[in-house]
Amino acid sequence: MMRTLEKVASSQVGSLPGKLGFEWIEVRKGMVHGRFEIAPKHLSPHGHLHGATIVALADPSCGFGCLASVPDGAVTFAAGELKANFIGTTANDVVSCRAQLAHAGHTTQVWDAEVRGKETGRTIALFRCAQMLLCPAGGVRS
Repeated sequence: MMRTLEKVASSQVGSLPGKLGFEWIEVRKGMVHGRFEIAPKHLSPHGHLHGATIVALADPSCGFGCLASVPDGAVTFAAGELKANFIGTTANDVVSCRAQLAHAGHTTQVWDAEVRGKETGRTIALFRCAQMLLCPAGGVRS
């Protein structure tokens, strides 16, 4: 099931990624690129980019990529595991995330994402998630 940029953008209306103002630059099989410009709603009480905002960008980047990369016989996915390593921060920048398919199995996909500050060029977080591919009946693909 290929997801176009328009479908991805419309699917997030009213949900967390939409409310946080995430923009999608590229969505294709095996890769997604998204971004947002930091606003006060993205910050922690201490004035730095909130870790939950970083995960909120990386997770749907991998999820939209999974939907764009679902193999024949599977129709959707469910997250099995996610992990974030925070290695930097920023407060006044455009934040981008590039997610790439690391493993495309029959029943799972594993995605890696890097979240970076555009102006600084520094990595803010590394993210990995595993997705379970689901068949039409709602079960895991066999």
